Amino acid sequence: MYINVLLRRLLFPALLVALLNTNAFGQAPDRRAVARNLVRAGMVKQHDKVLITGSVRDAQLMEDIAIEAMKLGAETLISVTSDRIARRSYDEVPAMYDTLTPALGLAIVNTFDVQIAVDVGESEGLLAGVPQSRRTARAKAGEPVNKLFFERNVRFVNLGNGLYPTATLSRRLGVPQARLANVFWRAAAASPAELRGKGETMRSIFASGKQVTLTHPNGTNLTFSVDASRGFVSDGMLTADKVKQGAAAANTWLPAGELILPAKPGTASGKVVIDRHLYDGKVIRKLTLTYNEGRLVSMTGEGVEGLKAAYDAAGGGKDQFGYIDIGLNPETRLPVGTGRLVWTASGSVAIGLGDNRGFGGTNVSDFGLSSQLGGATIKVDGKIVVDSGALK
Repeated sequence: MYINVLLRRLLFPALLVALLNTNAFGQAPDRRAVARNLVRAGMVKQHDKVLITGSVRDAQLMEDIAIEAMKLGAETLISVTSDRIARRSYDEVPAMYDTLTPALGLAIVNTFDVQIAVDVGESEGLLAGVPQSRRTARAKAGEPVNKLFFERNVRFVNLGNGLYPTATLSRRLGVPQARLANVFWRAAAASPAELRGKGETMRSIFASGKQVTLTHPNGTNLTFSVDASRGFVSDGMLTADKVKQGAAAANTWLPAGELILPAKPGTASGKVVIDRHLYDGKVIRKLTLTYNEGRLVSMTGEGVEGLKAAYDAAGGGKDQFGYIDIGLNPETRLPVGTGRLVWTASGSVAIGLGDNRGFGGTNVSDFGLSSQLGGATIKVDGKIVVDSGALK
């Protein structure tokens, strides 16, 4: 828990054991092949120092990842964590230590060239009941680690992307767990080249346009501009050009398939309505975010009190509209709008508030909010690029 925004988003992770029970064809996936693909995605090479993180239940996969990296001449270290230790670190560790700068976190970022992370845990409300003051204190204390991570352009690969097919996620999405596993592995196997081509074609439309309009039948109507030159496509494979572009583009998540575009500061006006947003394991209904000249001026919704407290306690550019993230993966056929983010669902639109460094932007804050719309329409200078949740 030494990096707060390293993963770019709050992942609701899951247990790899559930994944390894079945794949799209009803057979156990080839764990070693998965490990090779993760190492390849991270551009691991000789003399690289690679940190591999996950849960104790992922031990064999993490070992396989380490071996595949070592075959290329890299050095590796495996770090194991869990939901339990994250929660106990608040319940049993004195609050007086929350403000300490994580010296080990700084050392880790300075040491490792590549980080490969497997999603951990299953709880949706892991930190429910933890005083907001403690969460905020740790977020602020961890900022030097976040800053260093982005400065060093650490290559980062994640397996899970919040979609591991656990019982928890199955219940939330209303999808049988076997089908969830089927979708996960099919989506994770999508061709990086095809996802990249689709995303770059769309990015060129944004690059040549000036005004973006986001609408939805639920009352969403927001106009803004994006900086397409700082945007990138998460296609599941890092490249030298992506690493050269900066730390955000040097990150990728599997299943992949996202066009990520930071907003230009000061341009967002209007409102976004999120029918369901999950926070601390509870659903906020009709979360409404109103913007003027790029800044949040109102946050309302049924059950919004906890989220609002987190926002009020934060600092930095917490009120700035941050980015849009458009799903590109045709295999991610899962419901959007349950409260859980399904980042790669084709035609889905995620929008961000606050810190956007992980999305190609430059806004710094210890607060970041990601929420998602299914069935939205996006126009660039009047040209439709997403039509009621369908890519054009």
